[in-house]
Amino acid sequence: MSRALLAICLLAVLTACNRSGAETESASTEDYCQLGEDALTEDNSEAAIEAFENCLTTADLEPGEEAVIHTRLGGAYLYLDRFEEALQEFNLAYAIAETQGVRFDNPYVRRNRGIARRYVGQTEGALEDLEAAARELPNDIMTQLNLGGLYADLDRQAEAIAAFDAVTRIEPEWAGGWTNLSAAFLEFGLMEDAIDSARQAVELEPESGFSLNALCWALIVDDQHELALPLCDQAVAAEPDNGAIIHSRAAALEGVGRLDEARELYARAYELYPNSSVIEDDYRRTRAEAD
Repeated sequence: MSRALLAICLLAVLTACNRSGAETESASTEDYCQLGEDALTEDNSEAAIEAFENCLTTADLEPGEEAVIHTRLGGAYLYLDRFEEALQEFNLAYAIAETQGVRFDNPYVRRNRGIARRYVGQTEGALEDLEAAARELPNDIMTQLNLGGLYADLDRQAEAIAAFDAVTRIEPEWAGGWTNLSAAFLEFGLMEDAIDSARQAVELEPESGFSLNALCWALIVDDQHELALPLCDQAVAAEPDNGAIIHSRAAALEGVGRLDEARELYARAYELYPNSSVIEDDYRRTRAEAD
């Protein structure tokens, strides 16, 4: 999914820097707060981080404004997958609001903090934040996607399916929603639904390696290896350096009895994606069989 969906959507508008006594300086050097906003608008997170950090050290901010700047800075870190730094900024924003008596609770900030918490391993806090965001933002794709992923991590598959299904209803033309839903159905053992969802993704994006791989993998799990193999071939052609997609093709090849070719691809998949326990298990199993 495009990370552009990671919008830093605050309900309050920051009017931010107090320029009293500083009008003689140029706006380009003085108003770091606005420079940060402009950088976010341009999807330049690194520039936004630098500007917001300068904003916090140079601008005369009210507590509420300072809290908002910390959420902006957290959002910029989140966009770059710098989850620990993002979480620190979101926590600072809430701490300022609590200690300074500022009324501050925004569902988009709760969502973004929930995402950061999820990826630093704070599962309970992530669930609290994301469920709170979902109550106010039932049609927000990022909230539902991360809730779905978190529920899946917790083996709460029925809730994971409901969250991913919500994504397909919110954005039915986005293939990524259907691939996530297919994966959730697979985990729950609902093979027909998994295959149907993956087919929907392929119909939407017939040349996408990720959509093709979703259908390929669903068919493999359903032991339909001969049907899966040509789809796996297309997926690898579209994404030749993706370890998970290469692994799917290896599994299809093994399923049709072409073990020597499969073994080679399992090794390549493991080289590209060594952190997957599924890929590592298949690599070591087929390697041991050859020895």
